[in-house]
Amino acid sequence: MLPVYRYKDTLLHGLHPLAALALAASAVTAALVLENPLYTATLCFSVLALLWQAEVLREGRALLRAAAYMGLLVALINPLVNSAGEHVLVYGPSLPLWGKLNLTLESLLYGLAAGVRLFTVVAGFSLVTLAVNPDDLLELLSRLSFRSSLSAALAVRLYPSMVVEAGEMRDAQLARGDLLRGGGRLARARAHLPLLLSLFQGALDRAASIAESMSARGFGSRGRTRAGGRRLRPRDLVAAGVSLAVTGSVVLASLRGGGGYRFFPSPANPFTEVDLASWALLTAAFAAILAVCGSWKKWHWWRSRI
Repeated sequence: MLPVYRYKDTLLHGLHPLAALALAASAVTAALVLENPLYTATLCFSVLALLWQAEVLREGRALLRAAAYMGLLVALINPLVNSAGEHVLVYGPSLPLWGKLNLTLESLLYGLAAGVRLFTVVAGFSLVTLAVNPDDLLELLSRLSFRSSLSAALAVRLYPSMVVEAGEMRDAQLARGDLLRGGGRLARARAHLPLLLSLFQGALDRAASIAESMSARGFGSRGRTRAGGRRLRPRDLVAAGVSLAVTGSVVLASLRGGGGYRFFPSPANPFTEVDLASWALLTAAFAAILAVCGSWKKWHWWRSRI
């Protein structure tokens, strides 16, 4: 369920962590602020296209599937609790202290739009998780809080090894005939107890080994050194420019009143309610970064320049 970062030869994987964070944050902010379905569809398609260009759609499939289920749940629950709107599709019963429980077209559309926006936000966070090196993120965090970043780095490093060790122990138990599957809950809990105890003991052993190695390398002494950080490259400036353009489109739409959308009492036409200038800026920004990502692996001259 939890995605794991793996480096791939893509432009998004090669971005500076600040540039990648700015790109994802601008997309997530736009999805949260802009309510017009035209903006929502553009942002959802753009974020999925970025995941495809980063070649991480397969790794993030489980997380995206969970986001799709959550979005569908929002789309299904909203018509049940919100009966506002002029176009009634199904007349429901009248509940005490609640009123008529009618299914309206407006509440259904509002739930679908909210579900797509939620899916887009989760997809944006998936892009950060799968395309940004966690070591680089923790290195940035260490400039603000060294101890917190150290704890997070140790947790990130130890989690994959613990997962692999748990899988190996489980396979060994199944080979010995332990009842890890089937039977009652109490029997399965008893069968999993040795596995949990072994994992706990292994975690303590790894913690002791890490503490000894850190002490041997002089951790906690004065004059702590720092490795040289990553330099900004032209590709990072391109990503930063796209982030500024996306943020500018959000600000422009908010100032000109084109970011909102009227679902009730009757849905408005999204093409007439949208601010064309901000939508064009948003579309052009994502089209530019997608074009750069697509040409980065094909043109070696262009790749060497950015």
